[in-house]
Amino acid sequence: MFAILGPPFPKHSGGPVQLGRLTRERVVFGRPIDQNQAIQHPLAAVWMRLQAAELMTYKAAALYDQGRPCGLEANTARNLAGSAAYEAAFRAVRTHGGFGFAQEYHVERYFRESVLNFIAPVSEELILSYVAEKALGMPKSY
Repeated sequence: MFAILGPPFPKHSGGPVQLGRLTRERVVFGRPIDQNQAIQHPLAAVWMRLQAAELMTYKAAALYDQGRPCGLEANTARNLAGSAAYEAAFRAVRTHGGFGFAQEYHVERYFRESVLNFIAPVSEELILSYVAEKALGMPKSY
Protein backbone atom coordinates (compact mmCIF):
# COMPACT_ATOMS: atom_id res chain seq x y z
CA MET A 1 0.00 0.00 0.00
CA PHE A 2 2.86 2.41 0.77
CA ALA A 3 4.11 1.87 -2.78
CA ILE A 4 0.86 3.45 -3.96
CA LEU A 5 0.14 6.08 -1.31
CA GLY A 6 3.54 6.76 0.20
CA PRO A 7 4.16 6.88 3.96
CA PRO A 8 1.79 9.03 6.04
CA PHE A 9 4.57 11.13 7.59
CA PRO A 10 7.83 12.39 6.16
CA LYS A 11 10.26 10.26 8.18
CA HIS A 12 13.19 12.49 7.23
CA SER A 13 11.66 15.60 8.82
CA GLY A 14 12.28 14.52 12.38
CA GLY A 15 8.84 15.73 13.44
CA PRO A 16 8.11 15.62 17.17
CA VAL A 17 11.50 14.06 17.95
CA GLN A 18 13.31 16.99 16.34
CA LEU A 19 11.04 19.39 18.20
CA GLY A 20 11.80 17.57 21.45
CA ARG A 21 15.50 18.18 20.84
CA LEU A 22 14.82 21.91 20.34
CA THR A 23 12.96 22.10 23.64
CA ARG A 24 15.93 20.58 25.47
CA GLU A 25 18.37 23.01 23.84
CA ARG A 26 16.32 26.19 24.24
CA VAL A 27 16.89 27.80 27.63
CA VAL A 28 14.60 30.50 29.00
CA PHE A 29 14.98 32.01 32.47
CA GLY A 30 17.90 29.70 33.17
CA ARG A 31 16.26 26.34 32.37
CA PRO A 32 15.33 24.28 29.31
CA ILE A 33 11.78 24.94 28.17
CA ASP A 34 11.00 21.20 28.11
CA GLN A 35 10.76 21.32 31.91
CA ASN A 36 7.44 23.17 31.55
CA GLN A 37 4.14 21.30 31.33
CA ALA A 38 2.91 23.95 28.90
CA ILE A 39 5.52 22.62 26.46
CA GLN A 40 5.39 18.93 27.45
CA HIS A 41 1.65 18.30 27.31
CA PRO A 42 0.87 19.58 23.79
CA LEU A 43 3.90 17.78 22.36
CA ALA A 44 2.97 14.55 24.13
CA ALA A 45 -0.58 14.85 22.77
CA VAL A 46 0.75 15.36 19.24
CA TRP A 47 3.02 12.33 19.60
CA MET A 48 0.03 10.18 20.62
CA ARG A 49 -2.05 11.40 17.68
CA LEU A 50 0.79 10.65 15.26
CA GLN A 51 1.13 7.15 16.71
CA ALA A 52 -2.62 6.51 16.32
CA ALA A 53 -2.52 7.67 12.70
CA GLU A 54 0.48 5.47 11.99
CA LEU A 55 -1.20 2.41 13.51
CA MET A 56 -4.36 2.97 11.47
CA THR A 57 -2.19 3.30 8.37
CA TYR A 58 -0.60 -0.07 9.09
CA LYS A 59 -4.04 -1.60 9.63
CA ALA A 60 -5.23 -0.28 6.26
CA ALA A 61 -2.05 -1.54 4.61
CA ALA A 62 -2.46 -5.00 6.15
CA LEU A 63 -6.05 -5.23 4.90
CA TYR A 64 -4.96 -4.08 1.45
CA ASP A 65 -2.17 -6.66 1.35
CA GLN A 66 -4.71 -9.37 2.26
CA GLY A 67 -6.97 -8.28 -0.60
CA ARG A 68 -9.69 -7.20 1.84
CA PRO A 69 -11.68 -3.94 1.69
CA CYS A 70 -9.71 -1.15 3.36
CA GLY A 71 -11.43 2.07 2.27
CA LEU A 72 -12.75 2.87 5.72
CA GLU A 73 -9.39 2.29 7.39
CA ALA A 74 -7.44 4.14 4.68
CA ASN A 75 -9.73 7.16 4.90
CA THR A 76 -9.54 7.10 8.68
CA ALA A 77 -5.74 6.93 8.54
CA ARG A 78 -5.65 9.77 6.02
CA ASN A 79 -7.83 11.98 8.21
CA LEU A 80 -5.95 11.17 11.43
CA ALA A 81 -2.58 11.73 9.77
CA GLY A 82 -3.64 15.03 8.20
CA SER A 83 -5.02 16.50 11.40
CA ALA A 84 -2.07 15.20 13.44
CA ALA A 85 0.39 16.71 10.97
CA TYR A 86 -1.37 20.07 11.20
CA GLU A 87 -1.40 19.98 15.00
CA ALA A 88 2.28 18.97 15.08
CA ALA A 89 3.23 21.82 12.76
CA PHE A 90 1.09 24.30 14.71
CA ARG A 91 2.71 23.24 17.99
CA ALA A 92 6.15 23.49 16.39
CA VAL A 93 5.43 27.09 15.39
CA ARG A 94 4.18 27.89 18.90
CA THR A 95 7.17 26.22 20.53
CA HIS A 96 9.66 28.01 18.27
CA GLY A 97 8.04 31.35 19.08
CA GLY A 98 9.18 34.09 16.70
CA PHE A 99 11.60 31.67 15.05
CA GLY A 100 8.57 29.62 13.96
CA PHE A 101 8.28 31.90 10.96
CA ALA A 102 11.98 32.01 10.15
CA GLN A 103 12.73 30.12 6.95
CA GLU A 104 15.99 28.73 8.35
CA TYR A 105 14.06 26.41 10.66
CA HIS A 106 11.65 25.01 8.03
CA VAL A 107 8.85 25.13 10.59
CA GLU A 108 6.94 27.75 8.63
CA ARG A 109 7.03 25.49 5.56
CA TYR A 110 5.79 22.48 7.52
CA PHE A 111 2.95 24.58 8.90
CA ARG A 112 2.03 25.98 5.49
CA GLU A 113 2.14 22.55 3.86
CA SER A 114 0.15 20.88 6.65
CA VAL A 115 -2.94 22.86 5.64
CA LEU A 116 -2.96 20.99 2.31
CA ASN A 117 -3.93 17.84 4.22
CA PHE A 118 -7.44 19.24 4.63
CA ILE A 119 -8.09 19.84 0.94
CA ALA A 120 -5.92 17.55 -1.19
CA PRO A 121 -6.12 14.94 -2.50
CA VAL A 122 -9.46 14.41 -0.72
CA SER A 123 -11.14 16.98 1.50
CA GLU A 124 -11.77 16.30 5.15
CA GLU A 125 -15.51 16.69 4.56
CA LEU A 126 -15.57 13.93 1.93
CA ILE A 127 -13.65 11.61 4.25
CA LEU A 128 -16.09 12.31 7.09
CA SER A 129 -19.06 11.69 4.79
CA TYR A 130 -17.55 8.40 3.64
CA VAL A 131 -16.89 7.28 7.23
CA ALA A 132 -20.41 8.29 8.30
CA GLU A 133 -21.84 6.19 5.47
CA LYS A 134 -19.61 3.12 5.74
CA ALA A 135 -18.95 2.91 9.50
CA LEU A 136 -22.12 4.39 10.92
CA GLY A 137 -24.64 3.28 8.29
CA MET A 138 -25.84 6.81 7.57
CA PRO A 139 -27.25 7.71 4.15
CA LYS A 140 -24.86 8.85 1.43
CA SER A 141 -24.58 12.65 1.52
CA TYR A 142 -22.27 13.39 -1.38
